[in-house]
Amino acid sequence: MRTNALLLAFLLVAGSAAAQESSPRADYSRDTLMRLFVAASPDEPAVRYRDGGLELRALGATWRAQYLAPLSGSTPGSGWPDPFSLTGTQIATSQRAWRTRREMNRELRRIELTERARVSVTTR
Repeated sequence: MRTNALLLAFLLVAGSAAAQESSPRADYSRDTLMRLFVAASPDEPAVRYRDGGLELRALGATWRAQYLAPLSGSTPGSGWPDPFSLTGTQIATSQRAWRTRREMNRELRRIELTERARVSVTTR
């Protein structure tokens, strides 16, 4: 019972001490907001056009968008990362290309089966 009373007294003292501390007020002044959300160097433009894409520097990040991705993304030295090679993803193909590849594989399998049926192997 004595430990419970000591614990309660300690929590009351600690709680009142924490309530008396003043937290720093948020600074929403123009200078602080400009420092947070504007590019650090005014010499560098916020938007740059390069190699079939654009680079936008805003909100403390660099945003990149490619509008000529199939042409510029695969060329080495273009400066843009290739998302397909980075993630190991195959480039998407249309339904028609998928069907053509499937039909080709089916025909190759059919030819292989007919060749196997013609060949007769005898062992002694």
